[in-house]
Parts: sequence; structure tokens; C-alpha cells
Amino acid sequence: MLLLTSTSDVVRIVTASAVSTITVDASYLDNASGTITPGSTITNITTATTTTVVAAPGSSTQRNVASLSIANNNASSANAITVQKFNGTIAADLITVTLLAGETLIMDEMGRWRHYDSQAGEYGYNGPTAANLGIAGTIAETIPREQCTETNTTVAASGTLNMQAIYLYAGQLVSNISLSSASTAAGTPTNYRFGLYDGSRNKLAESANQTTSAWAANTIKTLAMTTPYRVPTSGLYYIGYYMTATTVPTLKGQTAKTGGQLAGTAPIIQGTSSTGLTTALPDPAGAITASTASFWAAVT
Repeated sequence: MLLLTSTSDVVRIVTASAVSTITVDASYLDNASGTITPGSTITNITTATTTTVVAAPGSSTQRNVASLSIANNNASSANAITVQKFNGTIAADLITVTLLAGETLIMDEMGRWRHYDSQAGEYGYNGPTAANLGIAGTIAETIPREQCTETNTTVAASGTLNMQAIYLYAGQLVSNISLSSASTAAGTPTNYRFGLYDGSRNKLAESANQTTSAWAANTIKTLAMTTPYRVPTSGLYYIGYYMTATTVPTLKGQTAKTGGQLAGTAPIIQGTSSTGLTTALPDPAGAITASTASFWAAVT
């Protein structure tokens, strides 16, 4: 619960960007000398602004805000929102959350805040993840950067999807994927993308098509996801990468395993998937054929 006890107390929402539409549903009970009156308001917010979503109570009235539901109804854009209690002079930030498209933040009748993804799955807390020595901003790597022993990992031919396993934790936000070329640069590329897949090879996020953008040898390439992806459940995910080009670049990775027996045991850690790709990543990706060579990738 959230109490408003003076004629200056309000609850307001600060939206960081103009995302249409942030919808706020507030329910409350007014106690005026023992007379209880229920009330509710629904507010749509479409700009980057500060909006009062629960007005102040009247004189000699205590307003008990029983619940707040804040939903990002946009189909693709995220918005950082801050819930504040404001007494006319001081603004107290109660909670700040980035709501991805379709997500909801709810304060229940006990005053507990809960964050739900677009499929009504609740985010959980898993504690801090293990420290890493990745490039700046790295939250996870397929291979620890300091353990990359191979400087010239050969990946699949033009138009073939390469898949590399990565472990992600619930609550992590995947905004970018980075790979590093090795000694062979891309030769006359026409299409390439990086993407994120779940353990069942369903596409979760992807970069824009890089078409003919150059990728020099021994160069880290970082591509932004068109829509950042919030990880709902800790577990196995895959980094997907393909290129159509005269020459596909080699990648930084690890020395190939001496045999495919371990690599081919489920779940497959790395390998090739869909073939014949042109401008788009497949959804879902095809079955993975295990390979003995792995490549480095990082998410930030």
C-alpha cells in the first residue's frame, strides 16, 4: 500500500522517452473520518514527461493507493519509468524500471513491486553473476576472452548460420552482440546479422542487416539488437551469426577439439544450422550439426 495523507501528496510517473503508450491503472481507497470510498484512475502517457497518476486526497482524507499497474503497450520500443511520491516540494523515487515492449510493472496491495515480461512471466532475482574479464560492458561471453587460444577459427560457408552456446542469467538485458574477426577479413559481404536464440533455436533478438559494411581482419564487430531482449530464465542460449560474401571472415575462438564425440553430445555447444540464408535470420533455426571449433562472442 502507498499512503497519501495530505492535500499535497500525489503519485507520479516520470517517463524517459516518448513511447506510445504507457498505460497506468491506479486503484485506491479514501478514508474520510471512517467513511471508505473506493476510486480508480486510468492514465495514458505518450511523451517524455512527469505525469500525476494518483491525485492528492481532499481535506481530512487519507488516500490508500492499493495497486498500480504500469504497462508499456508499445509493440517494439522500451521506456525507462520512475514512480515517485511527491509532496509538493520533495520527490521521493520509489522504483525505476526499464519496461521493454509489452512489459508491466505492478505494485500489489501489500506494496510489493513485481516486473512482468510480455508473456506475463515474472522476473526473478538470481544474485550477482560471476565476474568476467570481457570487453567493456560485457555481461556474458561464449568463451572467456582470456581463454581464446585460437586466432583463426574457420566458420561455415557463405549463407550458413553458425550457432555458439552461451549461458545467460534471468534479468540480463541483451542490447548488443560482439564477435571478433581473426586474420581473414570479410571479402565483398552482401548480408550479415548477429542474433540471439533460445535453447530450442527460437529467434529472440537480432541486429539489422549489415549488407555491404566492411569487416576488417582482427577487428571486434559490435552490433545492436533492433529490440533489446530481457532474459526471462537462466539457462542455455545461442549466439547466431551468418554472412553472405565472397569470403567469410575467420573468427577468434578456441583450438578445435580433437574429436566430435563430446561436441556432438546434447546439448550441442557449437555448430552449423540453417543454410541458404540471404537477407534474414531464420526463425526457428534448423537443427545444429556439431562442429569441433568454437568462436568467441560477448553480449553487452
